[in-house]
Amino acid sequence: MKHFTKFYYFSSLLICLLFAAQSSYADGSKDLYPGGNGGRAKLRSSTASSASYPFASLNTHYVYVKAGETITMASSVMGLGNARIKLTKPDGTTTSYSGATGFISNRINELAGPRLPGVSGGNYYDAILYPVPVGGDGIYSVDFVPPAGETGTNTNGRENSGVLATANWKAAASTDVVIAAWDVSVYGSNNTLIPGRVYSNVLNLDIYSDFTAPMTYYGKMYVLTKDGYIYKVDNNGNNGISFEFFVNSNGFVNTDGEPIYKSLNTTTGISSQIKDPRTADNTTSVTHKMFYTLPASDLPQSASGAVPGGTGTTWLKNPRLVPKVSDLKLFGVEGTEGQVSNKGGNIKFSANLSGRFIIEISPVAPANFPKRTITGFASVGTNSIKWDGKDGLGNPLPSGSSPAKLTVKLQGAEVHFPYFDMEINPNGIKLELLNVGLDAVESDIVYWDDTDITLTSGANNSPSSPINASQTAIPGGTSSNINGHKWGNNTSPTSGTFGDNRSMDTWTFVLGAEETLSTVISTKVADLKVNSITPSASTVGANGNITYTVEVQNSDGSAAYSDVTNAPFSFNVPAGMEIVSATYVSDCGTESSGAISADKLHYNSALNLTNGCKGTYTIVTKAVSVASGKITVEATIMRPNDVNDPDATNPDPNVVPTDPHLECKNGTATESCNNIKYNNVVTLINKITAVKSIVGNPVTVKPGDVLTYNIILTNTDALPKTGVTASDVVPSTLIAISAIDNGGIATGNTINWTNLTVPASGTLTLSFKATVAASLPAGTTSIKNTASVVDPIDPTTPITPVVEKPTEGKITAVKSIAGDPTTVKPGDVLTYTITLTNSFGTAKTGVTASDNVPSTLTGITAIDNGGIATGNTINWANLTVPASGTLTLSFKATVAASLPAGTTSIKNTASVVDPIDPTTPITPVVEKPTEGKITAVKSIAGDPVTVKPGDVLTYNIVLTNSFGTA
Repeated sequence: MKHFTKFYYFSSLLICLLFAAQSSYADGSKDLYPGGNGGRAKLRSSTASSASYPFASLNTHYVYVKAGETITMASSVMGLGNARIKLTKPDGTTTSYSGATGFISNRINELAGPRLPGVSGGNYYDAILYPVPVGGDGIYSVDFVPPAGETGTNTNGRENSGVLATANWKAAASTDVVIAAWDVSVYGSNNTLIPGRVYSNVLNLDIYSDFTAPMTYYGKMYVLTKDGYIYKVDNNGNNGISFEFFVNSNGFVNTDGEPIYKSLNTTTGISSQIKDPRTADNTTSVTHKMFYTLPASDLPQSASGAVPGGTGTTWLKNPRLVPKVSDLKLFGVEGTEGQVSNKGGNIKFSANLSGRFIIEISPVAPANFPKRTITGFASVGTNSIKWDGKDGLGNPLPSGSSPAKLTVKLQGAEVHFPYFDMEINPNGIKLELLNVGLDAVESDIVYWDDTDITLTSGANNSPSSPINASQTAIPGGTSSNINGHKWGNNTSPTSGTFGDNRSMDTWTFVLGAEETLSTVISTKVADLKVNSITPSASTVGANGNITYTVEVQNSDGSAAYSDVTNAPFSFNVPAGMEIVSATYVSDCGTESSGAISADKLHYNSALNLTNGCKGTYTIVTKAVSVASGKITVEATIMRPNDVNDPDATNPDPNVVPTDPHLECKNGTATESCNNIKYNNVVTLINKITAVKSIVGNPVTVKPGDVLTYNIILTNTDALPKTGVTASDVVPSTLIAISAIDNGGIATGNTINWTNLTVPASGTLTLSFKATVAASLPAGTTSIKNTASVVDPIDPTTPITPVVEKPTEGKITAVKSIAGDPTTVKPGDVLTYTITLTNSFGTAKTGVTASDNVPSTLTGITAIDNGGIATGNTINWANLTVPASGTLTLSFKATVAASLPAGTTSIKNTASVVDPIDPTTPITPVVEKPTEGKITAVKSIAGDPVTVKPGDVLTYNIVLTNSFGTA
């Protein structure tokens, strides 16, 4: 690439850290250039992203401090333009420093470091000081703002002819976007420098585009990994001109976030294939921390403060862990240990740290299948890794038992150094893992794989050699002190080189001890099927039994199939049917856990069937309350967990076999398998129904009515119902039975029909006539008629349709005098009552009554029930006499004081009109003899005109009783 080489160099780099001289103070640019070879790289500080700086930033540094300590800050641009240093505290508040304080003017000042309190003389520079207050412990962040401001996009400040790392840089200007020197340091209350407290997640750098050895980049640094390992990194003379670098745990990843362990043939869209170092870590992707010096020994394991993603907590110096795996086991995806189906299995193990794993599944004689390798990311604790059940060539393991060895190796301390558009790396980087004591190198191996990089011709286009030095090609790795992934040379052009417009990855890791599981992998395939369902008959009546014979089978006995244990079987009937019993017979299989469900609609069991084995169920069912028609029953057999049924396996690894219909769909919308069979041969013949009615459906019946009775028999079945009988015992309130149809014969008051046929899905009506008796017994409120119909399918339970109608008839009336006096006499006050009686089952409405009171009665009063007197006539209208009840009309009248001569009795007659017979009123009457004072007349017989002495006179005294009582 030409003028701007984009080198997003994510690695464990925080450029060069050599052990600082005792006389120098600070953590910063001076540690990148303690002396020796190379050109100076400057910080490019801006939030404006570009192709060279996809993760642009203000080159944030993080510093861990405690209360009583002091943070010092400085750069080579302070006092110019918009240059500032921003300090963000653990609580998220920010202080921005501007002005000339903190200005590093030249290389001598840079090496000397900040002037500490009480120190005079020397070449120290005056730094910005921040004393950490009580309660201020934690992580602070420091941002470097250039003279051009936070969003500058120019290249001002770049060296036009380059500058050596050990030389003075050109003076900065007010529009510069780059910073030649920078520093963040920590010292204690006794003015003692505390190195190793400052780190960065990403640095954006710029170096002169001169590929000759003296001007390339030799920066050194230390990288601290999350699992406590420390690497020393030497860039060793590479050049990417404009470059960005950081170190992470995964390098380039695929769309699933899995490391690909390869270099890429492009730089386009790379930011989507690698973790943004400005963001917080997650469980599978970590940005390692780059230190200028060895990390301080007093760093805690974690601390809170101003960290990537905002305020929060991040890891710092964890105890160094050797990767270790334990409790290695293999389960089918559905939970069976040591057994897998075509859906695969889960390899489970425990890990003591988060890191990449390598799982190998290798055959052990006599098994013979290509070794399968699975890689991924393990978390601390229990891990479950999906295996699709296939070998190294993508084929399922053969059916049966395969001796195998499972091994798991865990990678720790994994670091990736992805270079973007890095034109040359002629000497290769040096990557050295330090031992626990940090005083010796434990390993210097690295890996790479450039097989996807397009090779072009040209003397100055030296590719890496070998092209593939990954852990699969060279398991032992390559010494980075001999060949740290070299390409290009110092005479290469600035474009068209092996690394130009490419994304190069160099990585290494610590491999833990191998955990091994020797096992026998059981791969089971079984073609389970329901061969047949055979009913004992084609019809069944209500409460009748039907027996089904069901045959099941496991495969055809060929070597491609397996025995099965606990294969779920079910037999299901529709609502209204009941399963009575189930019996299983087989000479090669057994049943367990057989049970009828509480609702009696299902029989469930588990079958053990050898390959090729058949078994037979005899299942008795009963029809209890099902509508007529076809009875559909179902038998199913389903694969057990972690067994593959070729035509009945749901491919979703997250769904265990619980529903045979879902398994039978095989991941589609259509059922297509031999595991489920239906049978609807049996037809339920329903019992006929019967309804009795009277033609015209009269509301009431009355004496003399001629009634036509119908008995309607209904057959809902698709077949005619024959052999039906019916009878009707006609009550004595009905007489003159006639017009009996359909061959019915009356014997006395009983009618019998025999050998009737009710057509399929049709009706048969039986009818006869009868007359309501003219004189009904007292209290006959209704006439009830019940028939009895016998259906041959249920001869012991006749159908008894009934019709009952309330009776209606003429009311009666009785007239009386309260107290029922023997006689009445003038002046007596009489209370007359007219009692209307309704002996039938229907209320009688619209009744009228009247009473013409004789002249011998006067003073008519106390008329009830709305009666109105007009003269000596009382009228009642619109009366209602309740069913089976009475209504009493009453009034009072006084016997006249002077009765006409010869009034021997007082007779009172009422007139009651019943709407049922309006022309013949009912005339209740009451008559009582009269009683009164006699009269007396005295006379002489012959009634002489005169009497004379001597006349013999006959005297008569006549007593007269003019009343009706002696």
